[in-house]
Amino acid sequence: MLTKLRSLIACLILVIVSTLPVYAQMILVHGKVVDQSGAPLSGVSITAKQDASKRTHSATDGTFSIQVAEKTVLVFALNGKKTVELQASADSLRVKLENEVHAAGVTTMRQATSVKSTYYPLWVIDGVIYKEDKDFNVADLASPEAKRLIAAALPGLSESDIQSFQVINDASATALYGQRALGGVISVRTSKAGQGTNSFTYQAELTYRAIPSYRDYNIMNSQDQMAVFNEMANGKSLDNEAVFIASQYGVYGYLYNSIYNYNDATGQYRVLNTDAGRAAYLRAAELRNTNWFKELFQHSIRHQHTLTFSTGTQKANYYASLNANLDPGWNKYENSQAYSFNFNADFKPFKGWSFGIRSTASYSKVRYGGDWRPGSYAPYASRTLDPNAFYAYDYTPFNIKHELQHNTRDYKTANLTIQATIDWQPITQLRFSLLGALRYRDQYGVTDRDEQSNQSQVYRNISKSVIRENNSYLYKPLDNPTAIPQIVMPYGGIRNSQNIIDERYDGQAKVHYNDSFGSNGQHSISAVGGLEVFEERHLNEWFDAYGVNYNLGYMTTYSPLLFTNLRNKSKQYYSIHPTLNRGVSFVGNVDYTLLGRYRLNASYRREGTNQFGRARTIRWIPTWNVGGTWTIDQEAFFPSLRPLSSLSMNLSYGMSGTIPFVHNALPRLKTLLPFFGDANLIEPGLYINEPANFNLTYEKMYELNWGINFGLFDERISAGLTLFNRQGRDLVDQVNPQGTGGFVDGLYGNVAQMESKGLEVSLTTQNVRTRDFSWSTSITYTHNTNKVTRLNTNPSVTNLTDGAARQGYPLNALFSIPFYKLDENGHPRFYLPSGADVLPDGRHITSPKTGGQVEWTAYAPNEIDYLVYSGTQTPTDLGGINNSFSYKNFRLGVYIYYSFGAVMRLPEQFATQYNDYQVMGKEFNRRWLRAGDEERTNVPVIATDAHRQANPYLSNAYTNYNKSDVRVAKTDYIQLRDISLSYTVPKTFVNRLRLSSLALKLQASNVALLYADKKLNGALPYSYQPHSYIFTATVGL
Repeated sequence: MLTKLRSLIACLILVIVSTLPVYAQMILVHGKVVDQSGAPLSGVSITAKQDASKRTHSATDGTFSIQVAEKTVLVFALNGKKTVELQASADSLRVKLENEVHAAGVTTMRQATSVKSTYYPLWVIDGVIYKEDKDFNVADLASPEAKRLIAAALPGLSESDIQSFQVINDASATALYGQRALGGVISVRTSKAGQGTNSFTYQAELTYRAIPSYRDYNIMNSQDQMAVFNEMANGKSLDNEAVFIASQYGVYGYLYNSIYNYNDATGQYRVLNTDAGRAAYLRAAELRNTNWFKELFQHSIRHQHTLTFSTGTQKANYYASLNANLDPGWNKYENSQAYSFNFNADFKPFKGWSFGIRSTASYSKVRYGGDWRPGSYAPYASRTLDPNAFYAYDYTPFNIKHELQHNTRDYKTANLTIQATIDWQPITQLRFSLLGALRYRDQYGVTDRDEQSNQSQVYRNISKSVIRENNSYLYKPLDNPTAIPQIVMPYGGIRNSQNIIDERYDGQAKVHYNDSFGSNGQHSISAVGGLEVFEERHLNEWFDAYGVNYNLGYMTTYSPLLFTNLRNKSKQYYSIHPTLNRGVSFVGNVDYTLLGRYRLNASYRREGTNQFGRARTIRWIPTWNVGGTWTIDQEAFFPSLRPLSSLSMNLSYGMSGTIPFVHNALPRLKTLLPFFGDANLIEPGLYINEPANFNLTYEKMYELNWGINFGLFDERISAGLTLFNRQGRDLVDQVNPQGTGGFVDGLYGNVAQMESKGLEVSLTTQNVRTRDFSWSTSITYTHNTNKVTRLNTNPSVTNLTDGAARQGYPLNALFSIPFYKLDENGHPRFYLPSGADVLPDGRHITSPKTGGQVEWTAYAPNEIDYLVYSGTQTPTDLGGINNSFSYKNFRLGVYIYYSFGAVMRLPEQFATQYNDYQVMGKEFNRRWLRAGDEERTNVPVIATDAHRQANPYLSNAYTNYNKSDVRVAKTDYIQLRDISLSYTVPKTFVNRLRLSSLALKLQASNVALLYADKKLNGALPYSYQPHSYIFTATVGL
């Protein structure tokens, strides 16, 4: 691979050298920059596209002059104005910068209106759908490092390959891109070469990720944890008989097993069974304070290298990039390598004809942990455990560092995208276009659990009679309960192979019409209509090979009883799952503008799919969007509205639809196989798993938007405000049939409704703007709320205390059991209408002794009204603050992100009995210890065996506590997300290095959490992302 990489780089360099001119004549470019009304614009940044070090600003009267090479492309940019690119000329230039017609900066997706389905943002690359993405945080696109984040999410693209992006989150998204766009669209345009450009650049990006710290987690240290364990031991919760034969054990289980572990070589027991021996062992565990992050993570630098080449003439433009991303691994025992190539070309061989081709190819290899990964183990591992000792998991010796070396997962992924376009413009007003695209992805993954892994050893663990009796991996005939369990895999390990293949074919044929008529072009019309088709194939297949002897050339050894045992336990050893989706759409869009200030737009899309029944009204859906924009700053009276410098308003209304998560428009069949235990089944057969719902159709959303955008003081201040209202109709929820077909539950139909509304605000200010220094601030804010207005089902107490839909409340509404207080023994009690005890004010409370407990399956309104509404698990208020500073060749950016309005259920840690390996939160330090503590704390006591014997309902009380309102915290937070400092090296110094340009950038990402709810005890209110430090050097050759 490295040899091929070197050869490709050498070929690129030869091509570049052959196309570079021998010399470039310098010319003086001068002119004037004005706004759309003709008034001069000062402070406009004028930069040579090929050499960022050559730049200037327009003077107070709008004039400028700059000396550049012939054929240089100049970029004219000013905040609040559309950026313009013009080729340098010796003639005087008059450059007009028009106002932006929409507010920029708001990048969050609006809350979707669906009760059961979850919709994710849709990536669209150069007009073609790529994929939905459940992992990407769209709010990060407000960061100055947005392009880098996009490149990380899209295989085959580097940061240099991304020219621009746009977030579409209203009803026009589905009108443009179909039903999959209900969750919003991130439209990406890839880089292309401009006319007269000729450049070759190299970019190196080095990323250091800091090892995680316990400051970001709610985890007890070993001293506090051992204090709890000792309290448990004193309460007879960690007796020898309780942990010695446990399927999983930690500190105390290891102690009791070590007492009986005699080493013939040394003639000693691993731990002496004396008071002093046991105390020394427990003291060592207390002082251990293992840092699992340091044990399982490592200092490393990920490096990414990108070569880009672009050249353009009047007839053809070429852009190519080559990228290598090499990661030695942030987690120990994990690493990855990825390589990609991107090519864009446009040709204009004859008048009126143009051809384009875009191709992306990538290949990656990744080594992960198999059944265990450092990032998922370390936050849940007790700090009392010895990182080099073997404890027990599934009755079998287990050490995470040993397991990560013998239980691995390898992925090899290849991606190929080819897209071609043909445009024919017979006359100025009319253009015909064709587009064809192919995307192919092949991922092959292997999980190897070799002979020494815990997951393989468990299949042959009969070390104790109690283990042999309880080990579920051994075979025991179902018709002989007294039989001795047998080993079914005496040697070898387990190898799981998985292959995922995705294919997508897209085709588009469209007609475009653009014309202006009337005196001075008063009327302008733009229209497009056409056909879009796609086919999407997906294949996911896997199989397990048992008894693989890795040290004997993968020879397999296993007992035939293995497959009988798998079948007895309803476990599959292979799966093949193919799907085929097809769609066709007729699309149309008309845009009419009068006098350059009154604009009307209408979009229509009629889309059909193969995922519904035969009825045409069910299989096809029309989606549409109509809107208008009034550019007020073009009115004759606008100059009288000073200090306003720009003003526009827009209004739109549209309907969109999407396919829900269920597809039982036709009956869903499954197979039945002969199996011991079902005497009536003697041969294979079929059964109806889900009956057909021939009326199942799209979920629909109607959306109204109103927005205003304005600028003040010559765009020193620019702002935008958008209000929206969404109405969800025909939403999927469970239905209650009559049961005549043999089905009474688990069925779905279009029966629910909900609504959401909100506002989006963006504000940009040019705080300081001088020739050498500038400071600008951008602020975004979004407020989203929703409510379920119709629901066919009533959620149970179990559903509501985990977060569920309930009519009249927001989606993901979280309800809790109302907490009363701890009693004199430190046991939790709760308000409950059926509680056994009665307070003086007449309210009932639960009792750990006499009962009156929560009915978890209750769903009738009168049975669940006692629950307390804790809030929604979806944030209602999101936004960011971005400050940008520039001084000469230096640029500094600081980005702060914030989120408010959501709550979460704290980890369910409390029980009447704990184990000796689990992690506990710091709230246990505030636990009830003695009589009277119930007045200072709400954290219950560590229950003893005596407590359990005396209180038959104590287990219910601790379960209720986990679901109570005291175990709810806000997920509000403010985070310093990014800080970046860049420097463009002056041209005079760059020339000495025989380079055309040189830019350096240093960035810190996920810098610090500035605010969070104290109830989290230091835990992050969002998924952990490493603190990263990134250095980037971009060299123009």
